[in-house]
Amino acid sequence: MKLKFKEKFFYGLGDLSANIMFAAISFYLLYFFVNVGGLKAELASAVFLIAKFWDAVTDYLMGRISDKTKSKWGKRRVYMLFGAVPFGLAFLLLWIAPFGEGAQLGKMIYYTLAYMVFNTAWTVVYIPYNAITANMTDNYDERTSLNGIRIALANVGIILGAALFALFADGQESLFYELFGNARHAYLASAGIFAFISIVIMLLCAGNVKERVDSIEQNDKGFFVTLKEFFKLPEFRNVMMCYLLSMIGFDIIMAVFMFFINDSLGFGGGTMAMIFVAIPLLCAIASSFVWVKLSEKFNKHKVYTIACAYMAFVLLFAIFVPASNVATTVLLCVFAGFGMSAIQILPYASVPDVVEVDEYVNGTRREGAYYGITQFMYKVANGVSIALVSAVLGAFGYKESMDGAIIEQPQSALLAVRIVLGALPGAIFLISIIFSHRANLSRERFASIKKQLDIRRAKQEQENQTITQDEDAVE
Repeated sequence: MKLKFKEKFFYGLGDLSANIMFAAISFYLLYFFVNVGGLKAELASAVFLIAKFWDAVTDYLMGRISDKTKSKWGKRRVYMLFGAVPFGLAFLLLWIAPFGEGAQLGKMIYYTLAYMVFNTAWTVVYIPYNAITANMTDNYDERTSLNGIRIALANVGIILGAALFALFADGQESLFYELFGNARHAYLASAGIFAFISIVIMLLCAGNVKERVDSIEQNDKGFFVTLKEFFKLPEFRNVMMCYLLSMIGFDIIMAVFMFFINDSLGFGGGTMAMIFVAIPLLCAIASSFVWVKLSEKFNKHKVYTIACAYMAFVLLFAIFVPASNVATTVLLCVFAGFGMSAIQILPYASVPDVVEVDEYVNGTRREGAYYGITQFMYKVANGVSIALVSAVLGAFGYKESMDGAIIEQPQSALLAVRIVLGALPGAIFLISIIFSHRANLSRERFASIKKQLDIRRAKQEQENQTITQDEDAVE
């Protein structure tokens, strides 16, 4: 089933909207908690862990809810349409610093609750958005193309949410800091602008996509039965591990990047931070079509293997980049950006293919439950990994500060930032290659499964029509 470019573009806008917020959170929230809100890094790790576990639970529930939804706006689009405004407003809660110095318990409780509220609003919109991919088309190559455009626009969202956030709010050289005179107001004003933009863009996405592929049977199986059936599928196990590892590696890069730029390299915030955030993301957008074309010509796992090995090698240079060296930092950002898009596109493109495998083996189509469990697993892994990163920084002596005040950090903390960025994500990407190879679902096998499903659906529809005709004749 071929999709028009217009619809692919509007679908991609949904990830642009989500990634404006996601990037701001991934690049700055930990940094904001510690250096503006004044929360100790060790306590910040607990905030991420608790909030992400809550997020993981709601993801699965939302997936099941969307599977059972019937409305004139569709089973997925309805949540994107009506959840967009709460989604944006909840984002603002994260960027309020309600306590002064001390009050560590109060800060931890507030940020935990605020993050849980935002994660719930995010779940209501983003789980249906993810699941609708499998409802839009069941074409193997169209899904790769759809996700290629999606990732390209997602990176535009990351640029807006990360690079412009740096320009507006990060550091004393930022625009809003100079306007308001403090980092608290600068971050909150930036969050308000981005929340409004995200709401408008998500509404545009929801208004211009269609749900075409649906199941005849409803999924009435419980969580543990569903989970057991999913894990019996080798495609699910391996695709999920590849997807989770690629996402965790990328999340770690984003979580420590501002610590790397501002502290380890000593560039501070404002314009310089914006430039160093923007460069890899622009390179990722520019190179995304290259990875899509390569995956169309070769098997996805082979292309992914090359990309992972490349990224692991490039990231190692983060350990050795001299402080305040602009040219070397730019080169690192350019080379890393080229590989980033492949790490995102290829696992994403493989995820929806498992929906058909599940339907073929277990006889039930359950996109919502599938994406709910996928996000459940990702959120748990994300919470644990970011909590560990925060705990490591605290263990190596990273000092919190209030309202963006500049504090000289110990060398042990600066070195820990470099090692976490330069070695940990690359090692994770290399491990993910194993699961990418095992998960390889060839184009030919997918086409065979899809053909069998089409025959099965046609037969089921014919049986349903016969039953309906018999009932009408009896009446």
